Amino acid sequence: MSKLIMSWSKVKLEIGKTGANDAMATELFEPGVIKDKSTTLSAEDGDTLEAKATGGVVVASESNEPVLTLETTVMEQDFAVREKFGGATVNQDGELVVSSNLVDDDYSFVLTPKNVGATGIKVRKASVSLKPAYSEEEGHSTVLTFKILQCEDNELYRKFKVAASAPSAQGD
Repeated sequence: MSKLIMSWSKVKLEIGKTGANDAMATELFEPGVIKDKSTTLSAEDGDTLEAKATGGVVVASESNEPVLTLETTVMEQDFAVREKFGGATVNQDGELVVSSNLVDDDYSFVLTPKNVGATGIKVRKASVSLKPAYSEEEGHSTVLTFKILQCEDNELYRKFKVAASAPSAQGD
């Protein structure tokens, strides 16, 4: 039996605005430092349609596609990164002026686990929810929630195996 390679532990999240015709973002950026153990990909059952005859007997049933959601928490997000989502600008005093926490554009993302051979996910189109948070224990954070949307060509996502990267010039 071959060794099981797990997709757990440290992850790298890269995001960018979805391109025309639901194309994968061409410019990806990291949203900041991800809080340990805060990244989850979950599925909710899709809506179920039922037809019932007299007496409540189900005579037909149909389920829609499950809703897939990626959620992560970014610690002490940089103002310039927050500005990329819209609804906020950095003023001349270096303050972040927030006018809205709604994100209008769709975003692509790539979630890559650290282990070579582990499974990552690429999503071309997702809606984004941005929720600021604060606690005395953890400081400021931003909870990012991505709901995966079906593309025009019906693609939801792609899974890939993490390849070994070539060593950099710095030897890491």
